[in-house]
Amino acid sequence: MAIVKQREHYLGNPNLPTVHSTFEYTPEMVKEIKKSSKDIIHFATTYFYIISIDDGRNCIDLHKCQKRVLKKMMASRFFILLASRQIGKTTLMTIYALWYVCFNEDQKVLIVANKEGTAKEIFGRIRLAYEELPNWLKPGVKEYGKESMVLTNGSSIGISTTTGTAARGMSVSLLILDELAFIEHHIVHEFWKSVFPIVSSSKKSKIFIASTANGTDNLFYDIYSKAEAKLNNWEYDKVLWSEIPGRDLLWKREMVLGVGSEEAFDQEFGCKFIQTGESAVDEVLFNHLKKTIREPIYTFDDGNYIIYKDIDPNGIYVAGVDVGEGMNENYTVVQILDIQDLTNIEQVAKYKSNSVAPVHFTKKLYEILVQWGSPLVAIERNNCGAQVVDQLFFSFNYTNLINFSPANTSGNKKGVVSHTNVKFKGVMNKRYWMKEKKAVAIRDESTLKELKNFVRYPNGTWKARPGADIFDDEVMALVWGLIVLENDLVEKYFMVEKYDDNKRPLVVKSFNNARSTQIKSFDSIYYGMNDLNQGLPSPFVFTSGESSNGDIEELQTMGWKFFERPTP
Repeated sequence: MAIVKQREHYLGNPNLPTVHSTFEYTPEMVKEIKKSSKDIIHFATTYFYIISIDDGRNCIDLHKCQKRVLKKMMASRFFILLASRQIGKTTLMTIYALWYVCFNEDQKVLIVANKEGTAKEIFGRIRLAYEELPNWLKPGVKEYGKESMVLTNGSSIGISTTTGTAARGMSVSLLILDELAFIEHHIVHEFWKSVFPIVSSSKKSKIFIASTANGTDNLFYDIYSKAEAKLNNWEYDKVLWSEIPGRDLLWKREMVLGVGSEEAFDQEFGCKFIQTGESAVDEVLFNHLKKTIREPIYTFDDGNYIIYKDIDPNGIYVAGVDVGEGMNENYTVVQILDIQDLTNIEQVAKYKSNSVAPVHFTKKLYEILVQWGSPLVAIERNNCGAQVVDQLFFSFNYTNLINFSPANTSGNKKGVVSHTNVKFKGVMNKRYWMKEKKAVAIRDESTLKELKNFVRYPNGTWKARPGADIFDDEVMALVWGLIVLENDLVEKYFMVEKYDDNKRPLVVKSFNNARSTQIKSFDSIYYGMNDLNQGLPSPFVFTSGESSNGDIEELQTMGWKFFERPTP
């Protein structure tokens, strides 16, 4: 057994020997040091400890695919890894970085991640693994911080983020880039110009890159695709989800539900590069949807409000709303859908205007909703949408609102709070019903045109293709109309009588099947839509003639009119 002479440990931590620490080595220890320095697999499976919530502290058990990757890293100077999520790619980088500095003198390792928090989390893993190594196996520490460590053999590990000046001017022996595909598009090329000269000046320096797929318009795709085609000097590997033991079709089905669609699963776990700039509808789907286009049977409000089907007493209607500013730029759109048959979801009506102000639009929206039996309505409340949501609820007492917010926001807000994750869920949900199930019948040609120009951007988001007079307001209203079928919401608003094989709703029923007694023919019910001063009467409140306070001013902005009571 090794005996550590009584010397100071770094900061008093017994797991951090210093330059002054000395040991008495047994022949077995010397043999282990030599073996570990030459065999990274032996080093990892014997001495690299991880701590998990379920199993506590355990030495890592490498899978066959993980051993394959480590061996390629050992043998390569430039190596790029395309990996499924949850296969331990960051752990593999951590193992190599720690092994590299422990058994090589005067080497500098720099780990670069796309976010500061991620970089610190990776370095935290390295610190933990270093402290868990036997003291006799590892060099001592000279400096030991939260963002870097320097060992007594002259080697060091530091971290950085993917800024345009990352690592500029530094001399690095090993550069590790985590999730390169997710670097912001506008800085990736400046970043690469900053870091690549670091290693190109040396014949022995190495670069390792690991990332999941994220579209095709990025540096990671460019390097990997050329490596696969043998058009550069990079070695490469790919690790699929199915290479991890225990992951079967049942596991895949659960993951598909978690990420929202087969397509999202293919990118996150199947190592498939979904083409950047890809349209929300491919040519096959576009041609299919063209066959469902119809001429409207009613047109109101100078063509702004069009109706494609008479009201069905058995229909289950939902509405999606995207609110514009009414300044002749972006549009305010209402999409009415009939979801009584989830194998044939019909677009039955659409309202669209870029000139109606939000304060006046609420009255129009209320009239439209009443016509369709006061259905559930999902309104994006971001920006001026909040005014419409609150006015509809408080002034018109409309309670059939779909409320959906990110987990970290107030659950008391009415409407849909369009956070990045909420919008992603909504778009993936729309793509499930439109692309995978082919269950949505689009009747409106303008909506179909917007769908064709609704594309994926390099950062993975979806929005209108760049260009003048190209919008995505009709698409987003469609997204919000379908959001109620998202698994997080559907059981809150409907009775789900049957699920499909993907555990998505197949048959839904309303909690209240009674239809509104106000429903009549469109000719008799469409009153006042062409005149903002007609239609439903404005709500009134009586005042005492005293000066109004902030609450009254707020009601005025929401459309309330005030009758001043004469002073007695």
